[in-house]
Amino acid sequence: MAKYTVITFAPVQGFIEKSRKLRDLYGSSYLISLLSWVICQRVEKLGYKIISPASTNVTQGMPNQMVIKGKLSPEEIIIIKHTFDEAWKCLVYGCKEWIEKNINQWEYNYWRRDWKLWVNHCWEFFSASGETITQARNNLNQAKNSRDWTGINWRGESSTLSGSDAICQPLLGESYEPHSYDYQGEKKIIREFYKALSEQLGEAFIEPREELSIPELVKRIITHETIINNFFDKIVNFTIVDENEERRLATRKDFMSIADELQPDSFRDLNRHREDSQEQKYWTGWFLGDGDNASKYFKSLAQKAPEIEEKGLKTFSQQMRRWGKNLKKNEYTFLEEKGRMIYAGGDDFLGVLYSSNIGENELSPLVPYDCLRWFYSFKSEVWHGEDPKIITASVGFVWAGNQVPQRDVLQHCHLAESSAKSTGRDRIAFRILFNSGNYLEWVCPWWLLDTGEWIFEVENQSSRVCLPQELKVDLEGLKQDNLNLIESYGDRSKTLLQDGGNWTHFYQDIATLESRHAFNKKVFSQEELTQNNVIVSNDIALSLINIYFGEKWHKIISNPNYWFNRYDDRELLTFTGILGDPKQFISDYTPENYPQLIEHPLVKQALNNWVINLGKIGFYLTDKRQ
Repeated sequence: MAKYTVITFAPVQGFIEKSRKLRDLYGSSYLISLLSWVICQRVEKLGYKIISPASTNVTQGMPNQMVIKGKLSPEEIIIIKHTFDEAWKCLVYGCKEWIEKNINQWEYNYWRRDWKLWVNHCWEFFSASGETITQARNNLNQAKNSRDWTGINWRGESSTLSGSDAICQPLLGESYEPHSYDYQGEKKIIREFYKALSEQLGEAFIEPREELSIPELVKRIITHETIINNFFDKIVNFTIVDENEERRLATRKDFMSIADELQPDSFRDLNRHREDSQEQKYWTGWFLGDGDNASKYFKSLAQKAPEIEEKGLKTFSQQMRRWGKNLKKNEYTFLEEKGRMIYAGGDDFLGVLYSSNIGENELSPLVPYDCLRWFYSFKSEVWHGEDPKIITASVGFVWAGNQVPQRDVLQHCHLAESSAKSTGRDRIAFRILFNSGNYLEWVCPWWLLDTGEWIFEVENQSSRVCLPQELKVDLEGLKQDNLNLIESYGDRSKTLLQDGGNWTHFYQDIATLESRHAFNKKVFSQEELTQNNVIVSNDIALSLINIYFGEKWHKIISNPNYWFNRYDDRELLTFTGILGDPKQFISDYTPENYPQLIEHPLVKQALNNWVINLGKIGFYLTDKRQ
């Protein structure tokens, strides 16, 4: 007999990714959490216990997959789906009614059908049961392979954000013949409609030249105080809430917190579309990350008894929910008043570093070196803190030019995070994104940067990732002076970075040597690799490390034992190597061919590239000027 049920809805990633502004991301994250919260409330109302997510009385940071103890009947699933649909309907129609009431220069006779279609066909809803949590999840994945969506057809122009949905405008849905379609007339109405929305809500919410679809418009304006207030008035009428249960439900204050965080005034310093050319624009730092290999951890739990698997999942969920709550609560402490954090849910997070206030109403532009130093303690203090996590985290950081569009910044954040994941996880990828669209990237394991206490603990029972004893001894000597790899840099006069050391010396050497092809080829043909007639040397790159970072770092970086990830028999990460997973160089790698691995030309070239990229990106990251 099935003992567990899993419920989820989709598409979540696609819904979040169609974002142009930070406000869109806030709105997307908020809507996903809100819909998850509604499902949890209905499940508990039916008398079932939710294993994951823990703390179901918090509306923010809720993951979209619910693991429930017990098998829900088809009738109960229908009840839950109905509640989910009603909540979404309430949100969408709340926005529609607000527009019709406040932007009242048009008769909205045609667009009702399109709003109704998005109410009925925006989400796919899935559920499955199983003897164990893993079995229920596997059954859910099978269920998600089935088709449970309906495409919405439309006429006219498409949204400039997604490109695949119709622009929401007063004449949307008007039945007209193709031969009589008035393109210019429709464009004029679109301009007037969004101008009116912008005047009513402010440019922080809608810009006059934007063209959004119905769901894009909903997640944009749901962050407005009036809309959220109206929604709360409606949701208290749902049967999932009653006066006796109010103590364990989110309050109006919880709902309104999103509007407080996104007050238009708080975004003046983040506006990337300033029309006034006289106004100063600044570079900003963006980071996106999440936990590593959570699915592998769940898979390892599946090999144990169902009760232990249930307890392990519950503990994991409680820990991540605590971390998310603490992240929001201590946002300004963690970020040192240098930016703001968006907690998307589960183990996902997004943040922006941009400036700090000094004096009255005066903004001090943040320099890249400030951002770099903030990440020195990210893993030890922000991710682990006093509650070490079971899994590690990978982060993509982008230092973006002041002319780069918001959606390009977000796309590069995703790409940088992917680089951190694909090169081995438990690391950070730094990316400098220029206004031209060109970029530089360097990926680095946390232990080369982190100056926190955690890495020198004897044995962390919560985290499986630990350093080899020999490496701990070497790093402890450096840590006494708070020197990580970057801060150990000394220029040709042996002046340390913190004392004004000039990174240009290293950068110029790299550029000169690279122009003279001193680092060998960057790309090898398959024939060269097959015939094993390629010889690559790391002598020059490692000599540069010795000159500019000292003998201790040369000893560490030149040691092949620290180049590659290590895993236990359950394929869980136990050590993070500089170059990452060995299978990215030899696909059929086994410990028996380790000697072949460390002499492989791709490995040697990867180490050369790592040093080259360090020299180039360090030139920008250590800059102390805006």
